[in-house]
Formats: sequence, structure tokens, C-alpha cells
Amino acid sequence: MSGLIETFKEATALQCSFLEKLLDMDMAQVASFSGSLVEFLSPSSENKFVYGIAAGRSALALYSFLQLIQNHFDNIFPFTLEDPVQRHYRKGKNLGIAISGSGETQAVNKYIDDIITLGGEIKLITANEKGTAYKMVKDYDKGSVLVIQARTKQSTDKDTRSRLSPMGTEFELQVLAFLNALAPDIQSRLKGICDPACPSYQSTIRDFEDNARLISEMDCDHLDHWFGRLFPRSGRYIIGGVGRSGLVSRAFEMRFTHLNKISYWERDFNTPSFQIGDVYLPITGIGNTYEAMEGTLTALAKGADVMPITANPSSRLVQVLKKQGRERDIAVIPVKEEYKSMFSGDTSSTTWLMSDYTKFRYPIFEINASIFTNSVVAVGAEFLGIVEAGMRRMHV
Repeated sequence: MSGLIETFKEATALQCSFLEKLLDMDMAQVASFSGSLVEFLSPSSENKFVYGIAAGRSALALYSFLQLIQNHFDNIFPFTLEDPVQRHYRKGKNLGIAISGSGETQAVNKYIDDIITLGGEIKLITANEKGTAYKMVKDYDKGSVLVIQARTKQSTDKDTRSRLSPMGTEFELQVLAFLNALAPDIQSRLKGICDPACPSYQSTIRDFEDNARLISEMDCDHLDHWFGRLFPRSGRYIIGGVGRSGLVSRAFEMRFTHLNKISYWERDFNTPSFQIGDVYLPITGIGNTYEAMEGTLTALAKGADVMPITANPSSRLVQVLKKQGRERDIAVIPVKEEYKSMFSGDTSSTTWLMSDYTKFRYPIFEINASIFTNSVVAVGAEFLGIVEAGMRRMHV
């Protein structure tokens, strides 16, 4: 499978270049966008609501940022189009943040139009200056637009483009990294430090990129075994994860559907119980969350395989698989030395009872897990002989 390893490394390097491009953005525009968010997020005695407006993997990238807002601001409450419990719009106390790469997603544009009709504030991140969403928000006096110049096909080499295009566009990854790197810049501005060069943003992007480049250094023999266990199977793929790791797992599960595999996100209502032939892929940075452990033990008891993606080689989950003689089924995503202490130990936890340290950390693992899983999708497409056109037909 040496060709698959090469594909994995090329896909990872390509995504690192996507992150690097975020440093080429006009810092004046980044500062302006950050400053406009500061106005809304500034301390207030009143509760405020942020509505996330996006679809597909763009939505999952936005939701990661909304989680950061929820964690850092006590009286700012985020809502999304998918929330079963909705909050009715209150004029003057709401902000809409919309993400649309093409600017032509009908549902997103409908909600943008609703906010504009109600006279609310709306911010848009898009890749298409000719899109409908761009025109709607740009022409609105309470709207602001940030354009991330992402291209679906980064490579100019036809062969490379053909092999790597199934992993998807760069836009979703860039939005995920951009918004999470913008968060420390917002915090600096709230403290009165308003540097137009956005040093906190730039250093965070570089940190994301440095961590991501470590993925290419993962052991080739181990990856070869892992890919060989993952793809040649007819059973179902059940992808697990909670919190921000859960957002990565949902994006990963979407791509298995596009690979023409039967896949489920673990926490969906229609997810079936495990059976022999299934594989459970929990994505968990710390590897000790109750939900991941419960899923692992249940899967093993039912005869399913477990192939976790984690950053903690000493976790309870890893210990369980080692006792089963399945250590090679574990994918440990590397992080920089300075972050290894964040992903160590075997202390059990649940998602909603997390420590402040965990709650306020920036998503080093989640960015790396997104890049790793995107590269795995590129490998899967090559292994299964699926081209991008075929995946597009499966896309809803």
C-alpha cells in the first residue's frame, strides 16, 4: 500500500498549505472582522444570541467557533439551524454568522434574508464574491463580508488533483482554522490590545500548521496496517465523538457516505446497534470521555472492531484495546511536545462536566483530526477506486 501512504502524505501536505494561505489574508480585513465581532461580544448585562447559519461541513466548522463563544462568554448563547430547542429572534440582541463557500446554498440564503428583513446584524464568510449571499450581505447596511479566497482544486498538476480532490474543498478547513484563530485576537481586543497586524491570529495559525505537519511523520507501517483494516470491509461504519471532536466525527461520517459506504454518526437517532462486521471509530483527543469508552466497550462486546482516533497514547480507551491485543487498530495523531500534557493520563470525564482548562483550550486536536480524516478520505477514495465525480453524485 505504499501508494496509499504517498496519497496520505500528499493530502496532509496540501491541507497544511491551506492553513498557510490564511497568513496571506489582508490583516486589515481580518482586524476589521474581528473588531466587528468584539462590538457584539463586549460585556453586557443583557443576554445576547448568536445564530449560526450554514449547511453541511461548513456548518460543522462554524459550530466549533460557536462552542468557543459558549465557553468564553457567560451571557452569549449560540443557536444553530439544527437545534431541536430554538430561541425566537429578538431584534437588537441577535447576531447572525453565515458561512457559505459558494454563496448559493438556498437554505442559508433564506435565513440570511430573514435576518435582513428583520433588520438584524449579519456577518458572512464566503469564497465567492459573485455569489448570491455575498451580494445580499454586501448591499445591507448592517452586514459585513469576509472573503476567504479558497479554491476547490489547489494543485495545478492534473494527476495530483485527480487523486486528492475527493477529500473535499479547502474552504471548510480554512473556515474552521480561521474562526478558531480569530478567537484569541478577539480576546486581545476585548482587553484593549488592538494591533492591526493581528499577532494572536497569526501565531495561532502558525501553531495549527506546525501541529498539522506532524501528521505526515506518523509511522508508515502502522498507517499501512490501519488503512488495510479500515477499508476492505462490507460492514457498517459507526463514527463516534462528542463536543468539538463530535463535529469532526460528523464531517468524517458524511465522507464515508460519499465513499458509498454504509455509515452512521453514533449519536444519531437512527444509528443501529453494533454487530459483527461493523467498525466503531471514536474520535477523542483525551481518549477518556465516558461516551467514547461506553461505545468502545459496547462495540467490543457485540463483536465489532474498534479503531479509535486519539492524541492520548496513555488513555483508558487505548489501555482497553491493548488488553484485547488490538493496539495496531489505534491511530494516535501527534501534537507538538508542548501540548502532549494536555492529552495524557486516564482520568475519566463526561463532555458536559469538563474542566475549565479543557473548556477554554483551543482545538489543537480537532484541527489535526480534521486534517487526518480528510487525508484518510483521499486514501479511501483511491483504495476503493472512487473518483470525485462519483462522490459528488452521492453528495446531498
